Amino acid sequence: MKTKPTKHATPAGRQLGLFVVTMLTFGITTTLHGLSPLATYGLGSLFYLGLAVVAFLIPAGLVAAELATAWEREGGVFLWVSEAFGQDMGFLATWLQWLQNIIFWTVILTSSASMVAIGFGWQAGAHNTLYTAAVVIGTIWFTTLMTIKGLKTTGKLGIIGSLAGTILPGIILMSLAAYYLLRGSTSNLSLDPSTLLPDLSQPGNLSFAISTIMIFAGVELMGTRVSEIRNAPRNFPRATFLAIALTVCLLVPVTLAIAILVPGKELNIAAGLVQAVQAVFAHDHALGWIATFFAVALWLDAMGEIAGWMAGTPIAMAHAGTHGYLPKKLSTREDDVAPIMLVAQAIFGSLISLAFIVIPDVQSAFWLLSALLVQLYVVMYLLLFAAALRLRKKEPGRPRPFRVPCLWLVCGVGLLSSCAVFIVGFFKPVSLTSITETRYLTVLGTSLFIALVFPVVMIVKRRVSAKS
Repeated sequence: MKTKPTKHATPAGRQLGLFVVTMLTFGITTTLHGLSPLATYGLGSLFYLGLAVVAFLIPAGLVAAELATAWEREGGVFLWVSEAFGQDMGFLATWLQWLQNIIFWTVILTSSASMVAIGFGWQAGAHNTLYTAAVVIGTIWFTTLMTIKGLKTTGKLGIIGSLAGTILPGIILMSLAAYYLLRGSTSNLSLDPSTLLPDLSQPGNLSFAISTIMIFAGVELMGTRVSEIRNAPRNFPRATFLAIALTVCLLVPVTLAIAILVPGKELNIAAGLVQAVQAVFAHDHALGWIATFFAVALWLDAMGEIAGWMAGTPIAMAHAGTHGYLPKKLSTREDDVAPIMLVAQAIFGSLISLAFIVIPDVQSAFWLLSALLVQLYVVMYLLLFAAALRLRKKEPGRPRPFRVPCLWLVCGVGLLSSCAVFIVGFFKPVSLTSITETRYLTVLGTSLFIALVFPVVMIVKRRVSAKS
């Protein structure tokens, strides 16, 4: 599939400026919810965060900036991978991106539900599956209905989520850690230099640390809407790297703040952020409302992040559907949204969240779903990095307003890190004691098989229809 070089004029109808794109990208790639597992490593969390930024976030951001500005059209991963390897592989990449996003809703909203319950003083709610499913489903549908109103509404949700749900709580948490230390309380963070490098001899510890990938996934997503970004050749790369800088500057000190406030052995992986706030005011009930406020803010963080994903993945899937991979109704567009696709994915996401009812331990479900979404997404990234290399060779003369230096090195690092994460993901986290290694592998393997069967069936069906 070969296309003519894109002219980089700025259509008058483009809605998204630099600030909105930066906030949406920041909101998609940045969440405080995955920091509790990292904080259990203390100073070792710096190793994992640094590795994820250098080996994954920066390479993915660089590649997305080049591809989005060279192919300045709607489609994102579907378009880029299709240009490199054909539309079948493009659909596979888009399907993986879309499916992991739906699974991600359940993971991040489970964490939000736990924190809201603890923030309001209902400790048992963090382990109540019916309550968790209700929060997940309710938030999915609320965000879906708001997103259907259009890209402007989605942008507002993304900005609210980024500012009120991510940046503000992050600043509060860092301030609380400073206050905690200044009043003479004992830090739970060991400053022993030997703890900077975690014990890498245990595969289970590596599996536990893949949560860093889950935090940073999605830096390429706004490429799906590049045709609606004002002055995209300039603003898309700038927004991408501003978002990356904000992410690093926020997540590193917040992770250390959690480690200062809560002992690693006592951290609840789904609600550790609220635990950290409560640790400061454990004996001052008059200020207990701060934990409640913090929990609600983190729910806004989750909602804003989901809104950002909803701005991209349904459009990408609907775009792929116009090429015959999905029923025509699912590909229906109304202005800048795909309403039927949004409703369909809300139904699907709700059904996935109901799986929490049949898994007794919420934290077990949290890790199983986390492992699955990471496995799905790194396969998509393998296709993305390979596509960037292929397109540089296939169309060397194509105008590239942003050109990645040393592309082979950048993509090589991204490919190696993605392969490593995929392999490590099959090792059960050491902290997940409620299920056996056999059950963990069985559930993960079966889920991956089911997740990959559908796109293969749709690809075969499309080929059969084309021949008939």
